[in-house]
Amino acid sequence: MDKVKETLKQNTKILDPYAAMVPVIVDASAKVGVNPGLILAAVGSIVVLVLMVLQGWTILLTTVTVLYPAVHSIRAIQSPDEDDDKVWLTYWMIFGLFTTMETFFGFVFYFIPYWDWIRLAFFIWLLLPNFNGAKQLYEGVIRNLLNQHKDLIAKWISMTQAAAESAKTSAMDEAKSVAADPNLLAKGLEAHAKLQEAVKDEDDVAEVEEAQ
Repeated sequence: MDKVKETLKQNTKILDPYAAMVPVIVDASAKVGVNPGLILAAVGSIVVLVLMVLQGWTILLTTVTVLYPAVHSIRAIQSPDEDDDKVWLTYWMIFGLFTTMETFFGFVFYFIPYWDWIRLAFFIWLLLPNFNGAKQLYEGVIRNLLNQHKDLIAKWISMTQAAAESAKTSAMDEAKSVAADPNLLAKGLEAHAKLQEAVKDEDDVAEVEEAQ
């Protein structure tokens, strides 16, 4: 038993400084005769276990599809090699397209049996260097589609930009007309005056109560 405690102590002593900041953990460790880091590790393990039971699948998907690629993307940015940048840019482009499709057609996908497992397998295929699925999908399908419909894509982007600019202009014109409305300005000043009067009345009541 002492040998097990010593082994656990050696493995968790790195957590001791953090556990020492929590008095409850320090007291508990003193009562049971172990280092505080072991208590903190035990609490952390329980929390992780509960999260895995409640949100295990979501955590797994997020780890595979977001966290793992994000770590490698950071490494690619920091490395002088440009090829790895292209690999992860390709992945994030496909990830964005896939997420967009799920946003609009997700209800269709979830009628497919074992869709969650198919989705996970698809992203693993995209990520693993043994398959290099992101590159294959881009070069074999997406790039050809983009080249075939580049004029339509350019037209759609131009229409979107024009609509956004029109909405911006309309909003600014509306804001200017509202700001220039004398009736609205008078109502704003009147409301402000009433608010100041109400605050003053409350202060007067408070002073009277204090005097009494």
